[in-house]
Amino acid sequence: MIKTWLLKPIDPIQVALWRIVFGLVMVFECFGAVLIGWTKMVFIDPPSLTFNFIGLEWLQPLPGNGMYFYFIAMGCLAVFITIGWKYRYVMPLFAIGWAGLYFMHKTSYNNHHYLMFLLSGMFCFTPAHVQLSLDARRKGKSTIPNLFRWQYLILFLIVYTYASVAKFYPDWISGRFTSMLVEGKETRPFIGWLYRAEYAPLILAWGGIFYDLLVIPALLWKRTRNFALVISIGFHLYNSITLEIGTFPYMMIGASVLFFPPELLRKRFKRHPNDTSLPALSFHHPQLKLMALYLFIAIQVVLPLRHHIYPGTVFWTEEGHRLSWRMMLRYKSGRIHFTISDKNNKLIYHNPLDHITKKQLNTMCSHPDMIWQYAQFLKKIYGDDIRVYVKAYVSLNRRPMQLLIDPNVDLAHTKWHRFKHSNWILPFSWDD
Repeated sequence: MIKTWLLKPIDPIQVALWRIVFGLVMVFECFGAVLIGWTKMVFIDPPSLTFNFIGLEWLQPLPGNGMYFYFIAMGCLAVFITIGWKYRYVMPLFAIGWAGLYFMHKTSYNNHHYLMFLLSGMFCFTPAHVQLSLDARRKGKSTIPNLFRWQYLILFLIVYTYASVAKFYPDWISGRFTSMLVEGKETRPFIGWLYRAEYAPLILAWGGIFYDLLVIPALLWKRTRNFALVISIGFHLYNSITLEIGTFPYMMIGASVLFFPPELLRKRFKRHPNDTSLPALSFHHPQLKLMALYLFIAIQVVLPLRHHIYPGTVFWTEEGHRLSWRMMLRYKSGRIHFTISDKNNKLIYHNPLDHITKKQLNTMCSHPDMIWQYAQFLKKIYGDDIRVYVKAYVSLNRRPMQLLIDPNVDLAHTKWHRFKHSNWILPFSWDD
């Protein structure tokens, strides 16, 4: 029954419009990264080290100003995706390029970029160019199987559900963390009064929980769809102004086209009436594609749960934090000192700012995996015989600072375990 439903032919206008939305968002994302200086800060300014995902150290930024050309090329590919030109060739190129950008750095890790990484991969296998594209003008139009719409809806349901569940921890539900989000914004024109209200942090906290938990089901249900759309637009615009999180709010507003019936979309966008009487898309190996979809969904359901296999709190250890839709949940700050000695026990003076930027240093202080990576980087500079000991004091949500790393462990000669807790990460105490 599920197989029949997923393979049922549908009008492709929802997916075609979603392709246009995604393409436009990525146009702004890629060209905007150059214009606002994000490309320079993350990929060009670091003098010696970009914190890649562990195991992908070979994935390095292009030298000189090469990353500017990289982002411009990605922006051009996004334009081609938007207009649907040579989509079958352009989309995989863009997906590979975005994957490279995503895995190339962790300093400015962003769950939204991870979502864009997944969506880029999904679009590679989605015939989103069969309508509203230059390709469709040359090759005609057709219906598409229902699974190509529902794969996105299921992913969004997973993302928002986990985003809601992750908020059920003391500092969020008490409004402690959300009060930090609105701090300093009370004087903003027009909306400053929203932040001055006594219960604003609690309203923001619980509003975020219920919105994330209910918005996808509400958009799917016809009776609540219009109301959910209005709430969603308001919520995302509020987040855009308050949190300044780039293009993500606008991408998710645009994704609303996937929830509305094709006949309504055609009426709103003044397209000619169309239905499933169109010729069906030639669809090879449907069973294989369904199995791939089931596997993808299973992975997305399991990945955000992996932090439960590690002892301690993920807010502190960061083990299992990435790829888990744990978005805007905590504030961490700290300071760090490296003690480096050679084989003769002679201390070596080292200034991290000679090799990384202030932004990288601030992020590294509170992330054990990045501290470990930096210790391995020091081995490359001073030789394999050195020993590296770290004192990292970190504050979580403005609590008193605590030691993050065991200062008696030589990180230069400690192995990184991808699926095992690192015992040199000290436990965290929630006591203020």
